[in-house]
Amino acid sequence: MANYNKKLINEKELINNDDTKKYDKLIKNYKYLLEYYISTKVDLSKYEKIIKSSDLGISINPKYKSLNEYFNFEYIFLINNLFVEKLSLEDIDKLINLNKDDITSEILNIIEKTYKEVILDNYYDNCYHDEPYKVCYGDAILSNFVDNNALVFKIYYGKNSINLDGDEFLKLHEKQLSFLKDLIDIIKKDVKEKLNINCEILLEKDIYNN
Repeated sequence: MANYNKKLINEKELINNDDTKKYDKLIKNYKYLLEYYISTKVDLSKYEKIIKSSDLGISINPKYKSLNEYFNFEYIFLINNLFVEKLSLEDIDKLINLNKDDITSEILNIIEKTYKEVILDNYYDNCYHDEPYKVCYGDAILSNFVDNNALVFKIYYGKNSINLDGDEFLKLHEKQLSFLKDLIDIIKKDVKEKLNINCEILLEKDIYNN
């Protein structure tokens, strides 16, 4: 569960009388800009194309498409919680009034200087902590726990587009997992080298639509 600093949120008037519009808009704008910034450093689209062009029947799961703001992807999604209450009032004002058709170097500089702190989940027991620990994205299973300072992506995919039964289905599923895990290792290495940040990539298949 994300550890938001409610005191800071209230002090910066991001939520007023249960009206979350300003807070929601700030998170939405920040996520858009963070995805935009990442795209200037790392070409994630080539990995999206690799998944899409594979012959392993890896279909999209359309219910997750709205999770991205800037990325026009169908498989790869940025899923970090964004602790925008850490931003200065000056930066908040600039990002709230974002013109997406005119993203300036000044705006991108704000993202570059703040995003590692904004994604850092380090607030609990009413104060911020320096020591690293694990946080969970999704169901409480071991594979969903990641470092609290990581840039976190998830690859979502849906039912097989190749209809198979029994052993053949299991063999295809194993091939899909092997293919995606190898690709994840490549993406993580690329992101770490280009952004100098810890990167984690989770994997989720819609188990109800096989």
